[in-house]
Amino acid sequence: MIIEFIGDKEVVLPLEHNYLLQAAIYHQIEQPAFRNFLHEQGFALGHRRFKLFVFSRLMGKFRMDEEKREIVFTPPCRLVICSPLSLFLENLVRSLLRQGRFYLGKNRLTVGSIKTRDTVVRQSPITVRMLSPLTVYSTFNDNGKPFTYYYSPFEPRFPELIKENLAKKYQLIFGRPADPTDFSFTPVEVRERDFKVVRYKGTIIKGWMGKYRLTGDPQLLEVALSAGLGAKNSQGFGCCELVEEED
Repeated sequence: MIIEFIGDKEVVLPLEHNYLLQAAIYHQIEQPAFRNFLHEQGFALGHRRFKLFVFSRLMGKFRMDEEKREIVFTPPCRLVICSPLSLFLENLVRSLLRQGRFYLGKNRLTVGSIKTRDTVVRQSPITVRMLSPLTVYSTFNDNGKPFTYYYSPFEPRFPELIKENLAKKYQLIFGRPADPTDFSFTPVEVRERDFKVVRYKGTIIKGWMGKYRLTGDPQLLEVALSAGLGAKNSQGFGCCELVEEED
């Protein structure tokens, strides 16, 4: 769904504010048991856990205040939140409509409109545009210390990990194994400026914006749109939207 926020006051946020967006989304989940389950546990598959929701960057007109390490938005601004979980989306919509407010740090945003977002894939391939950085990584042991390596979209391991991640989400959502045999993932329009380094609660996370082409089972591709691409989706990474192809 696409939430538009309106108002007369500027929205002042720290440069790194993914955790504020994440906290505000959790706060909007009306059912305490469901909220606590998502926040504390999530859905388990093997040793991995998935929250099965993803959100974009806050989008709109903004200016940077490097001295104060702040970003200042001038409403209207938009936020995209996606999930394959109907209960999650229903909780958010009810809460947002009832309250009409969205508290982001010290900012009180007014909800102007909520629109549904089509995540149905009717054909393959599709092209997507990232609305928040796409991150793919592996963790290694370096002399007894864990070391995280973040991949570039141009490394062969990147599409392999994208496929493995989507297949796990697919199994959680549909209760059966995915068929990723014809899956492919290719950068279409990815430049040096699309590389982003984000600090989340003191941890450095590296990711990529840009456009990518995905080929495969349409239902598997839908998972990319509804649950996000790559890792750390519930921390504000991997949200994407369909790009209309020109004939």
